[in-house]
Amino acid sequence: MNLQEQIKRLMETRMAKALELEGVQKKSMDEGRTKDESEREQFKTLMGDIAALDEELTDLRALEAMQVTKAVPAAGGAAAAGTSARGSLATGAGPAIHMSRDSDEKFKGHNYTRMVIAKALARLDEHERSPLQIAEARWGKTNPTLINVMKAAVPGGGTGAGEWGSELAAINQQYTGDFIDFLYSMTVYDKLPLRQVPANVQIKGQDGAATAYWVGQSKAIPATTADFFAVNLTPLKVAALAVVSNELLRDSSPAAEQLVRDALAEASAQRVDATFISAAAAVTGVSPAGILNGLTGIASAGTDGAGLRSDIKALYASFIAAKNANGLQLVTTPSLAKAIQLMTNAMGQTEFPGLNAGGGTLLGDAVVTGDNVGAGQLILLKPSDIYRIGDSGVQVSVSREAMIEQDTAPTGATDTPVAASLNMTSMFQSESTAIKVVRSINFAKRRASAVAFVAGADYGAEEGV
Repeated sequence: MNLQEQIKRLMETRMAKALELEGVQKKSMDEGRTKDESEREQFKTLMGDIAALDEELTDLRALEAMQVTKAVPAAGGAAAAGTSARGSLATGAGPAIHMSRDSDEKFKGHNYTRMVIAKALARLDEHERSPLQIAEARWGKTNPTLINVMKAAVPGGGTGAGEWGSELAAINQQYTGDFIDFLYSMTVYDKLPLRQVPANVQIKGQDGAATAYWVGQSKAIPATTADFFAVNLTPLKVAALAVVSNELLRDSSPAAEQLVRDALAEASAQRVDATFISAAAAVTGVSPAGILNGLTGIASAGTDGAGLRSDIKALYASFIAAKNANGLQLVTTPSLAKAIQLMTNAMGQTEFPGLNAGGGTLLGDAVVTGDNVGAGQLILLKPSDIYRIGDSGVQVSVSREAMIEQDTAPTGATDTPVAASLNMTSMFQSESTAIKVVRSINFAKRRASAVAFVAGADYGAEEGV
């Protein structure tokens, strides 16, 4: 596990503990009392855990920054001994350590986006400059560390055809991490602390609780019955094409670069959630089943506060029956979360504080919102009962010569040759560049009782509307 994966894992743990801490405090507040002894002890323990995690995160981020600043220039590009014109300090045969200060990123993933732009512009450059040369000309003065990272990873120039991105994944851990963090913030799939498992490894799970028995001396032990099943997650891929104009790529303003960043992230984020939070069946070798597959939604009990509380109770019923009701989280749409936030009681007081369109807590449970959740759905799930394979990041490919089948349901294929549709666009003719984003993911429920949902919820709606 590299530094970025360790940081991500600790951040997920910290978020879960912070939500649990908020739930402990909110429970006593909702009941109009102070915390009892057990709650106070739990609160104190969680505070200590969060403080320890913060200290560890500080250490890891310091190490991460040190890795980037110690990037070694490629052969032929190393600074002479002593101090170079860019302010680098070389000591003997050791790595060149950059002493200049980079300008701050204008947005998350800014420098990773610049590396993508540099590669794309190298394909457009009439002088056949390498991505490194273009990056140095555009950002060398303001982002010397970016240049050193690219020197350390890309020993040669060249703008030949073919996919690229593996050299970036190997070295720009800080910049890739920033971009991945931004991508993660866009999806419910990445916001939830799902249980990570290795790919291509069979994992046997237990569906339901086993039963133990008191046994008398010399007596036979009753057999325990439990349902078991196995999960083997193979890497599947989410891929999308983002087409941007060459004029946009050549614009060096932060606003233009942010548009490229958004195109890269949005290309895959929407599809991930649209499948994850759905009832879609699995397609062998293509896509996994949505977490709502095979489930029947619970009819909402009403639109007022009493109806919402009744729905939460109904959602909990299956988890309680399976003795699996710890660590649950709610998932819904931003609009439904906002509607719940706006609900008031007979005295005009906010009935469910702690919740807004971006998430929060509801009756002590953490809430995550996402634009791709189905309308009127309130989902209760146990993140640790949903497996996901470890994320390998994103790979990016660039072409300005390709013919793109710009269709939401393309027909072209190579394994069983099929002609493409008529919706073909030439990147060369349209002065555009196609950027392909590919992300390897897969997920599956660990047990049948991992998810339940309410369908047709319309909390806060006025009577008769």
